[in-house]
Amino acid sequence: MLVNMKYSTLFILLTLFSCSIDSSTRKFEKYVSPTNPFQQKRFDLDYDLDKNWAFNPNISLTKDIYPKNYPQSKINYNIAIFYIHPTTYFNGSEWNVDTSYFRNNDLIDLCLENQASVFDGLGELYAPHYREMHIHSYTDTINGYLAFDFAYEDVLNAFNKFISDIGGKKYIIASHSQGTNHAIKLIHDRILPDQDINKNLILSYLIGMDLKKNTLSIPECNGNNFLYCLECWRSFNRDYFPIEWKYGEEYISTNPIITDSSVGFTNEINHMGILLPNRKIKFPSSISIKDTLGILWVDIKNKRLKRYISNSYHKADYNLFWPNIRNTLISRLSYLNDA
Repeated sequence: MLVNMKYSTLFILLTLFSCSIDSSTRKFEKYVSPTNPFQQKRFDLDYDLDKNWAFNPNISLTKDIYPKNYPQSKINYNIAIFYIHPTTYFNGSEWNVDTSYFRNNDLIDLCLENQASVFDGLGELYAPHYREMHIHSYTDTINGYLAFDFAYEDVLNAFNKFISDIGGKKYIIASHSQGTNHAIKLIHDRILPDQDINKNLILSYLIGMDLKKNTLSIPECNGNNFLYCLECWRSFNRDYFPIEWKYGEEYISTNPIITDSSVGFTNEINHMGILLPNRKIKFPSSISIKDTLGILWVDIKNKRLKRYISNSYHKADYNLFWPNIRNTLISRLSYLNDA
């Protein structure tokens, strides 16, 4: 009984506290909103300095973020991954964080453990610090847009340094929530128009935000042997249609458990487990999912977890499917030399 209570508590933590807030809910009243109008900060970050990276091959070790009970890949695929973390800035008087926010930030560390870790050890992982916008930027159509553009400039500068460092390597773009907003703009504005860097983008994981099918000229992934494609999903409770999210036939939703096109809910036996906040994989065969109208419906099958069902699983978009994402990614990378 003590074991059951332990894992149940961890699942509560997973659904209620993670490295990003559910930006779909628009319930930000408990967070301190900036009181001043947006003000441009007048210097660019120097991404030659390791202090402006949350994770990179020069300063970071796989063991620091990787799950404690999951086998490492024996193959390094000679690729690179550029990961953009979600919103971690909820309280403050400014519309963007300053560089002091980068130091000893437990929430950004959680993002690395819960999300970026799925790519770690398969290639060189880069995760830039950037002066992210305040969560209230999603509700302020004046200051919020300015704050987004300012944060994006950091992401763009970090990406340019990333491309310079990796040379001609193949690479992956991965992101969540606010990070996905930046990643979509980065791919649309910077990567797709430049054939030299576009040709090396093998996979895009644009998770946690809506994405219309005609936004990017990259096909949706369909099958474990597909490269040069993208994945995008947003996780909600079964039969729940979110009020404040966009959805419909024109929006992308890929299935992180069964990557081939499928009808109906997946069989829970195909679910490989959940990454919990203690950095351990638990609860295999506990989830069934279905893509519908651009959203991902999650059906909790495990009896111990049913009491913690939530309408939105935004904060756990990676955690709920971590082993499946990892397994499919390795399967795809095995085709890299043939692509």
